[in-house]
Amino acid sequence: MNSTQAMDTSMDQRPGVPMEKEAPAPAGNAHWLTPERMPDPGYILKRANLEELTPVFGTAAPPRGLSGVMRTAAYKIPEHFTSHWLILLAADRVDVLEDRLKRYLPLALVAGGLYLALRPRKTRLQRMFA
Repeated sequence: MNSTQAMDTSMDQRPGVPMEKEAPAPAGNAHWLTPERMPDPGYILKRANLEELTPVFGTAAPPRGLSGVMRTAAYKIPEHFTSHWLILLAADRVDVLEDRLKRYLPLALVAGGLYLALRPRKTRLQRMFA
């Protein structure tokens, strides 16, 4: 049977028709029609053409640092532009670099300070003839 024949058959015989006889319906346990809206903390990023935030959203990682500035700029650009996604990808890489700097910079500063404190010093006579 080719595709035109499958379209002409009855609904009971078509393979793409769901087996359910009734359309799915809510179970009736919900006490609301739409979920209660979460309060906006002010730093949640949303699409440029979205009027208001969705009723439920994540607040685990607020935008911070240079990557946060990049993400804020990206969300001012509509999603159908490539620049929106490229800025978000670049912001992810910058976020990784920021995290590594935050993690290793104090260690590097301590190591540099120890090196400066413990390095062999030239005497005054050595400095005069150097």
